[in-house]
Amino acid sequence: MAVNINNQIRRALKPDAQAFDEVRITTVPRYKMSGLSGDEWRISGKIELLRKGRVVAEKGMRNVETCAQALPYFILESMDNGFGFYAGEEDFCDQEGCSEKATVTYRVKEEFCRDHPHEHHKPTTGTVVRKFCSKHSQRGDCGFDDSDKNYELLEGKPSIPDEADMSPSLRMDVSVVSIDELPAAIRQVGQLMNKEIQ
Repeated sequence: MAVNINNQIRRALKPDAQAFDEVRITTVPRYKMSGLSGDEWRISGKIELLRKGRVVAEKGMRNVETCAQALPYFILESMDNGFGFYAGEEDFCDQEGCSEKATVTYRVKEEFCRDHPHEHHKPTTGTVVRKFCSKHSQRGDCGFDDSDKNYELLEGKPSIPDEADMSPSLRMDVSVVSIDELPAAIRQVGQLMNKEIQ
């Protein structure tokens, strides 16, 4: 976390911040050996909560089913124990789900209220930064807080997203002669969209 008291540099919360960005539930086999009761394979289950590719909390349990049932409790318990973190960390990319090193640093120009961004926003105090890897450095123009227009480039070279990550919006045009034809046209669009998604 970048902190400089004299210049008041601090990392902003990550866009769409989550306490953890990956959850793993796995079966853990072990070979039990005993001179009294004999040898055999046994299993247990393990929950791992990760952030930026690193395990930050884990818990062993009887099996995968037990882990799945206990997962909501374990997430809340881990957050209560201080393992959840929502701001940028070290030099990792601030894009949720990415564990690459950040190469592009932006200064955040304004802070926006999440629920009422049009009415409630103000210039940032001090220097508030977000860091991204090259792949996630273009932020887009849809949002208020996390958008290209709310950033000033401080360091690095932004690039466009990988083509494999791009997801263009679908558009379908429907012609109807009367309002009575509208329900059937809406059903037809729904069927076509379901085919496109699959």
